[in-house]
Amino acid sequence: MTEDSLTHDVHRHSDGQTVTAKVAGDWTALADETLLDELHTALDDGYRNVIVDAAALTFVDSTSLGRLVGLHQQAVERGGWLRVVAPPNAVRRPMTLTGLDRIFEVSPEGETAPHTGERPSAAS
Repeated sequence: MTEDSLTHDVHRHSDGQTVTAKVAGDWTALADETLLDELHTALDDGYRNVIVDAAALTFVDSTSLGRLVGLHQQAVERGGWLRVVAPPNAVRRPMTLTGLDRIFEVSPEGETAPHTGERPSAAS
């Protein structure tokens, strides 16, 4: 795999609270440096909610899953949340098997899916 196997577009919403990252391709540890830098910078700049639009992802490795947890923790420290939306089965399945879907919200819907306001485990 090459570093070019992941493409992304990060959009800061006008509400000043939410940032959306649309990602496509294979999300590997070698491919996500720029994406993570942009998301961490947005959180450092005062944004607190992160939406990862995973509809076009084809693969995610364990290191990148761990980095999602780090983003989630940073968002929660700021009073926000992280939500992964529309992940294909190849991305959703590892999240389910590792229990990450109980740490942050994984929604089958698109970006406009309603946010529960709670971590998924809190609703159980």
